[in-house]
Amino acid sequence: MAVSWRDLSRRILPPTQTGATPAWSWSLAALEAIFLCVLAFALSCWIAPEDPLGLEEQFPWLWIVPALLAMRYGTAIGVTAVVTVLCLDLLLPALAQWMPLSASTVASAASLARPEFPKAYFLGGLVLTLVCGQFSDIWSARTRRLRAVNAYLDERLNTLTNNHFLLRLSHERLEQDLLAKPLTLRETLARLRQLTATQNPAKEVALPGASEFIQLLGQSCQLEIAALYEVAGADGHASMPTAFLGEPIALDQSDPLVRYCLAQGRLAHVQTTDIAAADRSASRYLICAPLLPSGSAPVGLLVVEKLPFFALNDDALQLLSVLIGYYADGVRLGHAVRTVLAKVPDCPPAMALDLIRLQRIRIEAGIETSLVALVFGKDEQSLDRFEQVKRLKRGVDLSWELTGSSHAALITLLPLASVAAVDGYLLRIEAALQQQFGGGFVSSHITTHVTRLSHADAADTLLGLVRRCDL
Repeated sequence: MAVSWRDLSRRILPPTQTGATPAWSWSLAALEAIFLCVLAFALSCWIAPEDPLGLEEQFPWLWIVPALLAMRYGTAIGVTAVVTVLCLDLLLPALAQWMPLSASTVASAASLARPEFPKAYFLGGLVLTLVCGQFSDIWSARTRRLRAVNAYLDERLNTLTNNHFLLRLSHERLEQDLLAKPLTLRETLARLRQLTATQNPAKEVALPGASEFIQLLGQSCQLEIAALYEVAGADGHASMPTAFLGEPIALDQSDPLVRYCLAQGRLAHVQTTDIAAADRSASRYLICAPLLPSGSAPVGLLVVEKLPFFALNDDALQLLSVLIGYYADGVRLGHAVRTVLAKVPDCPPAMALDLIRLQRIRIEAGIETSLVALVFGKDEQSLDRFEQVKRLKRGVDLSWELTGSSHAALITLLPLASVAAVDGYLLRIEAALQQQFGGGFVSSHITTHVTRLSHADAADTLLGLVRRCDL
């Protein structure tokens, strides 16, 4: 399966931190600032020993260094550079004897002791540095927020890409596989979601539903002898399988196919051209694939030792890769999703998954996400309005339909939506209802409830909104 530039850059470059700057990084920046200021001051003394600060020049070139440091690292490092220049200026008379000055300049070293401290000079330099540092701080904060948003959108894009591929593949294979296979692709995906989302949190395991998962792979990809191994710390994978088809086999971590698979972080098989022909022939396995969630470390390893000859084709390998990635994403966020489903059992797993992702963005980057609930009656006109509102949902939003004895509700998750975005969403829906039915929320007896994700538990926030609907 082809590797995109996004996946390749994610494997090569370390993940970007969205939090505060580490202490060691700040210390290195401070040391760099001090070193550069000392270097610039020494260069100024060498060029103009009678006026190192450039008080008599038309422009104080020495302040270029603190300004650039503030631009690069922020206000704190800029102030550190200003303090360094100030200390060097105060120590200048004592350091004059160590400077490579001419005899006449040393004789007139008293001129270095100025009759009056240049307050305006240092105040202007400090103001320039603070302005540059404030500019850097503002754009650094905006960059962190954009990184958080892009990380979320990247996950959604990967999910939509996999879903699009699965949809296309399911339509192509529907006529061929409907009679030959006991499960359709849609049933397989539904069972995979159930395996990772409905496990008992009290019995947390590394690979939930591993036996059922490998059985599904055997039915969908015609595997005959295969095994599933979980990660055993930083040293590698467990020697004995967590689940298997056929006879249990111990993992040979020195196998060329296994080593290539773990090193490259992608599916490998006996026809992979990047592996030497001698290594491919020496391998005991036909397929090795890491259980690699999006943007995370592997959670397991699948090895296939035997399958039918005609089953080793591009379509089967693509299907196997997508199913493994789908399961691995569910494993990575399965525990968090299960905590949401434990409090709100009827919540769709897709909404619970995005709720956890957006809660993390809310805490790390401060970007708001909103939940909107619209409560309708159960009469015929209200149900027509309910269906119309469902059709107005944007592609990025996630909806959950709830039905009670006397009311029906539609809860919509609006990712990265502030107060203005929620107001625009409600105005758009009310305008559509007004145009088609001649009435807005009040005249149509539609109740609206809005809540936003905060630092509180996301499951409690969703549960509180459901209770407010009073179904």
